[in-house]
Amino acid sequence: MARAKTDPAKAKSTGNRAAKTTAPKSPAGKTGYDWVTFLSDYGHDDVFVGVCKGVVASLAPAVRVLDVCHLIAAQDVEQGATQLAAAAPFLPRAVNLAMVDPQSAKSARGIAVATKDGSIFVGPDNGVLSLAWDERGGIDRVVDVSNSALWLERIHATFRGRDIFAPVAAHLATGTPLDEVGGAVDPAELVRLGVHEAVVDDDHVHAEIRSVDHFGNVSLNVARTDLEAAGIVLGDTVELRCNGRTLSVPFTHTFGEVAPGRLTLCEDSFRAVQLAVNAGRANAELRVNRGDPIVISRVPQQPPGGRPAVTT
Repeated sequence: MARAKTDPAKAKSTGNRAAKTTAPKSPAGKTGYDWVTFLSDYGHDDVFVGVCKGVVASLAPAVRVLDVCHLIAAQDVEQGATQLAAAAPFLPRAVNLAMVDPQSAKSARGIAVATKDGSIFVGPDNGVLSLAWDERGGIDRVVDVSNSALWLERIHATFRGRDIFAPVAAHLATGTPLDEVGGAVDPAELVRLGVHEAVVDDDHVHAEIRSVDHFGNVSLNVARTDLEAAGIVLGDTVELRCNGRTLSVPFTHTFGEVAPGRLTLCEDSFRAVQLAVNAGRANAELRVNRGDPIVISRVPQQPPGGRPAVTT
């Protein structure tokens, strides 16, 4: 994909001649940002997270760094994008650094995406940012991360988070205008991940597992409105078909409404529908992983005080 390139040797002189857009201002009129948020697949077993935060602290000592998550599965761009989008509505106005950067023969270009609420997302153009920018009002402008004057002096191909993206995030947080980061990019050229939507078919909802959290709760790509469209309401018993098994489970408000060890369908804290086991792990109970298909069906409900419904 062709894109404009910035000649590092001419970056400063070109910038002096060109008209520039000033850095965003906070509601109080301050240029720059108080926060850099940071999501990655770097884990906590090594120094990778610490050195990236050290780079930000060295270049922007007054800026605070908020760790969103560093336990994204290694090189799992889709999981990184999903988790960043889930967190985005709850984050402060910030420069949001996201690093899930699988290595390939040609690395994804770096981008900085300014959103309409004044936030900026910085990371590789591989889709990891693509589900989050709409959570902050949608795209305002995009530039590529091509001005090497803002990078560390020595660049290693396998640690662009430390050498390129962290320093760029720090410079943006201190008030460097977006235009100084690189050339303009057409938003239509950005890599976007496809969103897998649940499908309602009469009294069935065809869905898939979106994520599994630290507690083993299984989040689905289903909203409560999808269940209601299939005639399923709180208090109903539903039939689940997944991984070659058929199970009947209650649809409750929270997993705390069922006995310990019992599986239930309920809403998670982000208002997505999930499968959870009270005091247990639903992923282990169901033996499922992210991306697995699942079908949720409405079953005939027994009227209060009446006989069980009969089907033929």
